[in-house]
Amino acid sequence: MPSQFSITPLSELPLRNDFMFAEVMRTGDICQLFLEELLGLNIQRIEFIDKQKDLSDSYTHHGIRLDVYLKDEAGTVFNVEMQSANSENLPKRARFYQSAIDRSELPKSTHYEELSESYIIFVCDFDYFQIGKAVGERVSFLKETETAYNDGSHVFFLNSRYTEGNASQSILEFLDMIRTNDLEKPYETPLGQKAKERVQAVRSDRALEVSYMTYAQKIMDERRYGFNEGLAEGEARGEARGEAKGRAETLKSAVLAMKDLAAPADIARRLELSLEYVLKILNQEK
Repeated sequence: MPSQFSITPLSELPLRNDFMFAEVMRTGDICQLFLEELLGLNIQRIEFIDKQKDLSDSYTHHGIRLDVYLKDEAGTVFNVEMQSANSENLPKRARFYQSAIDRSELPKSTHYEELSESYIIFVCDFDYFQIGKAVGERVSFLKETETAYNDGSHVFFLNSRYTEGNASQSILEFLDMIRTNDLEKPYETPLGQKAKERVQAVRSDRALEVSYMTYAQKIMDERRYGFNEGLAEGEARGEARGEAKGRAETLKSAVLAMKDLAAPADIARRLELSLEYVLKILNQEK
């Protein structure tokens, strides 16, 4: 079976891994430093939004799961995503994320002018546009004019493989850590130092290991399912049913293993489950 079906131990997990990236960036002071350095903003307070928030219109439509989703004290919305593999059409993905977030942020019977300012930030371990810049920002103008088209939405593409460091030292150090996975380097900025310390803390967090292994096994199951489906469609259907049952048992075991270590809401966040599902498992064991 292909090598992508192996699981990297938590003790070796790099910042570019989705699980590690979410744990690091959902640390308040790190995320605030990152946003202030990248965007030149002065943020007084940030509030993380439940990453299990359903941003699909209905069960029949394509939904999204956000790595890091937060607001500041002014109601500005930020979505920060790690992209370790160049396998998606990122501009169209940004467009879809933006539309889903806008619908979620604008309740019925409210005016369009009440839409929050929003930022979608893709941190890429590749140079998507092949321009060499560490940071690329989407900017729109009316055709044949210098008149800016400003609808309050912003999209940034960060490139860890940069050749032109058009960003602050803090952002460049952060991108260097993603590219090199070098924790021996003496990072000079508060963002670099705090990110390094958080990566080291996550790697040695035994309580997190259960949730990480469950998360990683879910990813492996999905990859194996796709691999087997390509080999034999009929066989894959049977395996999918078996794997679905196996995943349910794995998740139940993970929830019960963490019940004395964390509150139900924290278990749900770490395992990327709904709070209702976690409470159902815990209540069944009473």
